[in-house]
Amino acid sequence: MRIGGMILGVVAVCFAAQAAEPEWVDLTPGADLAGWRVIGGEWTIENGEVVGRAAPGQVAFLVTEAAYADFELEVEFQTPRPCNGGVQFRGHELPETPIPPDVAVEDLEQEVYGYQANVETRKKEGTGSLVDEHGRGWLAEPKPAAQDAVDPTGWNTLSVWAQEDKIWIRVNGETAVKGRDAKFTKGFLGLQVLGLEGDAPTEIRYRNLRFKDYGRVGTWRALFDGASLDGWKEWGSEKWEVIDGAISGTRGPKSSEGYLATVETWKDFRVRGTFKMLGEGNYGLFYHSTIKLRDDGYPLISGLQGEVAPGRPGPTGWVYESYKRGWLVKPDPASSVAYALRSGDWNEIEIECVGNRIRTWVNGASVLDLVDEGQQLFEGSFALQLHTGEGAGILWKDLYAKEAD
Repeated sequence: MRIGGMILGVVAVCFAAQAAEPEWVDLTPGADLAGWRVIGGEWTIENGEVVGRAAPGQVAFLVTEAAYADFELEVEFQTPRPCNGGVQFRGHELPETPIPPDVAVEDLEQEVYGYQANVETRKKEGTGSLVDEHGRGWLAEPKPAAQDAVDPTGWNTLSVWAQEDKIWIRVNGETAVKGRDAKFTKGFLGLQVLGLEGDAPTEIRYRNLRFKDYGRVGTWRALFDGASLDGWKEWGSEKWEVIDGAISGTRGPKSSEGYLATVETWKDFRVRGTFKMLGEGNYGLFYHSTIKLRDDGYPLISGLQGEVAPGRPGPTGWVYESYKRGWLVKPDPASSVAYALRSGDWNEIEIECVGNRIRTWVNGASVLDLVDEGQQLFEGSFALQLHTGEGAGILWKDLYAKEAD
């Protein structure tokens, strides 16, 4: 069955690790909170325990600087006074919606988005539920055995296992939720406390945070070997080369438009790549593409493009069909994901196409989930677009693809 868009019930794919088993590492913050940052509330380390306190009405988060995709974690928690909190995963800090007009990007109020394994000790059915924070809300309630396992004021163990779209939450060893959802593929981890009404701050204590990082599981194949352009073909007069393990695209003598396309073609797939724009310009990751040259050498592409462009808000992650329909869905600058791009930094775009269903993510946050009723292109190359004009260019690395499941 479905709850809030999440598929629940028996999962056909085995919930066992699909990658080489990593070692457990201790991710518990130290006294200086190095590797973590505070988003609201007060966070301290006391006797090896991470103590979060939130004033009435306040939401307190302590989140990792690093982003994680596929992982397993365990953490112990205690609510001295029954309250609400949780473990955030595949999280993002993005503007609160609705976004007011005429407010500078740096002044927008921020919210935490992503999945949360809920801690709710005021009522029996809360702890272990899966929540889409500031999105669809509760996706799944915990199973009765997990509800019964919770000690409202004692120490409890919360476990989260996430690989691809599969999510498994356990409470004190009892399965709470086991299901599938694909809105978020990557993001930070976080600890949360929600401030309750009253005279005193709400407190949750966390300890013994153990973590296994699986990276990205699945049958991904590298499209770029990190050293050469083997397996790729250049189209147009723009400049493509490998510099320090990355594909560099810069303007050529015509300052026009160019492509670097895979020789191999793909039909149903999932593809991802990490990019860094070096300034203004217009870029993209094409799929189902074919390219031919005009008589003057100008490359003409037929294909669909996962947009990559500077700007917050911006259209990165939306899909555009060149020389035909244009935007399949017009970019929405009023949505939180229009701000998912990190300006001047490395970013990731991911695209999945199965039949006529297209899904895209930017830095692990869902931008588009579309059934393309007017689809006309079904197979072709991946292609990196370089449409600089006077722009400085772009770098690409970590390019991977796999056949769709």
